[in-house]
Amino acid sequence: MIPYDASRESLFHPGRATDFFQLGPLTSDGALCAEMARLAYVKGSADLTAFLARASFSLVRTADIAGTQAFVVTRGGDAVLAFRGTEPDDPTDLGADADLVLVDLAGGGRVHRGFAHALDVVWSSISPVIPAAARVLVTGHSLGAALATLAAVRLGGARLFTFGSPRVGDAAFAARADRLVHERWVDCADIVTRVPPEALGYAHTGQRHYIDRAGRHQPGIDDAAIEADQRNAELEYLMTYTFRKGTAAIRDLADHSPINYVSGVAGLRA
Repeated sequence: MIPYDASRESLFHPGRATDFFQLGPLTSDGALCAEMARLAYVKGSADLTAFLARASFSLVRTADIAGTQAFVVTRGGDAVLAFRGTEPDDPTDLGADADLVLVDLAGGGRVHRGFAHALDVVWSSISPVIPAAARVLVTGHSLGAALATLAAVRLGGARLFTFGSPRVGDAAFAARADRLVHERWVDCADIVTRVPPEALGYAHTGQRHYIDRAGRHQPGIDDAAIEADQRNAELEYLMTYTFRKGTAAIRDLADHSPINYVSGVAGLRA
């Protein structure tokens, strides 16, 4: 089991971890992709290759262009395309997140301009190496989840798993993206899943999979129950973690940590 992690280190620097694929068997595509989305933060092909070997995956290619990072890996007939999320010390990431003007997308719908540009700069490098005959899983956390959503729409037949995803486009884009198999995981009070606001024309896509404040998967929970769970979570966090050294100030931030998605999706959270 994995204890709930409220640390700023796990939130802001998930790529410094060394425990990838050492958490027991990952028995679902969702659990596998949650770990791949966390692994996308690792810098350096040597470390990435070593961690992937623990799960018998082979690295096909990494891309790091103008602030966008992604990798393609394979195992048997499966391929995974994973995108790295926002790093607070990378101004290109922050710029991409902030450029929230909606722009037209070829094929229908309007999407976040910063996200669309971040995918464009890396697409010609990463897309040609995705095996044509493979079962393709596309994933990412935070900004990486937004890029994964756009990439999966481009690819068409891929299965999409996103973690802590912001809204990516308008209702027309969401309707288009909803043709995909898409599990959109939300960890309790994660603030990133509530932006950009619907008032600016944004809408979520995919089937929501909610992880409650105790780390339990609640796929059929309604909005009112989620809001109550979030309020309780925020109050409990204030009393337990807020004033501890090295922790995130509020639950809304701590719940965005990639390791908390890994434990919640895999049902391993203690």
